[in-house]
Amino acid sequence: MSPITTQVQQRVRGEFVPVTVVEPPAGAASEGRGDVLFLHGYARHPLDYRLVLEEAAERGWRVVAPFIFANNGLRTPPRHFWSCAGLAARTVEALHRDGVLSPGSPVFGHSTGAAVAYTLARVHPAPSAVLAINPVQPSSSPPLAFMARSAWMNTKMFTGLAGNGPTARAVLSEGAGRFYKNWLSRPRPAFDLIGGLRAFRYERLARWVAGGAGAGPPVRVLYGCGDEFYPESFGIESGLRQAFDRVEVEVLEGENSHEWLLFRPEKTVDALEAFFVPSA
Repeated sequence: MSPITTQVQQRVRGEFVPVTVVEPPAGAASEGRGDVLFLHGYARHPLDYRLVLEEAAERGWRVVAPFIFANNGLRTPPRHFWSCAGLAARTVEALHRDGVLSPGSPVFGHSTGAAVAYTLARVHPAPSAVLAINPVQPSSSPPLAFMARSAWMNTKMFTGLAGNGPTARAVLSEGAGRFYKNWLSRPRPAFDLIGGLRAFRYERLARWVAGGAGAGPPVRVLYGCGDEFYPESFGIESGLRQAFDRVEVEVLEGENSHEWLLFRPEKTVDALEAFFVPSA
């Protein structure tokens, strides 16, 4: 049997945030597993990561994935990295309150979602662990440079220069409609957010985490060395240690794309389980 995917609307302080929930199929082994929170990358939708989320569900995880940009779904969509962080924190608190997500569930995220995942250490109870995949890093790149790099990334995926060509093209085709619907429905917040992502800084992350009621979960970073946006991984570990005591960074020499996880679902969930499932 296949995983069961549903869409729910989570009320968050007067807004309704779309949330994708992927349930394990009947009979899936679930020992040591449970709920896991997933945060998607900039301008994408959780279902753009369908292969990854379904792979996790087939192994017994119940994946809860809020749509944290949702230009077309929110009265006041986030226009800044820290407004994304605030929305994510409020959404997680509401998901806990309403029983949609088990408190303390681990979180994994990609790109902007990965960096936002760090900020959930401020929430009480904090995630038990954070897995960040090609996270946003402090940057001074202007919006036009971001868009040019995005075009190069998509070209690499379409031509097969990044990952498996047919799989990459299928991922692009599946996600294109959601991407453009979200972007074109309200382009100004989307473009503002490109510039606003530059506001992420490790120093502010440390102050953000210290100012909350949560705790410092262990953090692991997986970094494809061919990241089109942030090709240099130097400084991630020292930066994160300003906010967290337990940090591990692994540079994946064989992955030459910011979005490698989209077409490496097995490898992604292997890494998730190695970090999240307690040792016997």
